[in-house]
Amino acid sequence: MFAIPVNPFELSEEAVGRISADDSWAPIESELPNVGARLIRHFLTPAEVDVLTAELASQPFVPVGLDGDAANYADGDPVGHLRATAESETLAAEFYRRLRTFLSSDVGPDDPTDSDGKPWKPTAVNPRMRFITYEGGGLLVPHYDSPYFAPDGTRTLLTVVVYLSYEAVGGETRFIADEQNDLPFAERDFSDWTRPAKPEEILSTHRPEPGDVLLFWHRTLHDSAPIVEGTKTILRTDVLYEPVDAP
Repeated sequence: MFAIPVNPFELSEEAVGRISADDSWAPIESELPNVGARLIRHFLTPAEVDVLTAELASQPFVPVGLDGDAANYADGDPVGHLRATAESETLAAEFYRRLRTFLSSDVGPDDPTDSDGKPWKPTAVNPRMRFITYEGGGLLVPHYDSPYFAPDGTRTLLTVVVYLSYEAVGGETRFIADEQNDLPFAERDFSDWTRPAKPEEILSTHRPEPGDVLLFWHRTLHDSAPIVEGTKTILRTDVLYEPVDAP
């Protein structure tokens, strides 16, 4: 359905089954100022965070470069972060169940995303779960997330970042001032930056807690600040949308 995954592995059925559907979670939503990103605290319970963390403990991770692209990394290059990827329709369905009340019923041309001028409605969470660990010195340069276009006509528009651990100095998720915001999406350059953001370019900084989720449109300029010490681990996925006029 999507591009070749980086370092694929299988989540155990036992672990996925323990991400419960019993409504024991208690989410709290807020909006980050200046950027339109939304934070959902307690999206995962502490016990569910522990389940996924334990599942990853024995999983080998592979390094990728500062732009997050494994194809651009070679031995000896600076390591941006470490990655492993799992596919789980079950986990995606549970995530979507939890997210549905926080998603707009439809997305149109006036929303701040490259919707191609057509109306879309959320339909599912991408089953591809990208697990990412940042260690000392790790970072991600300012960039935009890219959409996935599926053969069935659905596509992704919204980024979902689930925070699994944060025992670090640095590593905050930062949203960057974008000089292209007044341009039509078709005229914008969505290339990764080749330099870090300057302090005056940072609009908002978020230091997450395990179990938090951040939601933001793919074409929102953001980065991950350098890890000074310690580690941070996230799960990155997306929300899939279908055309409103789909049969």
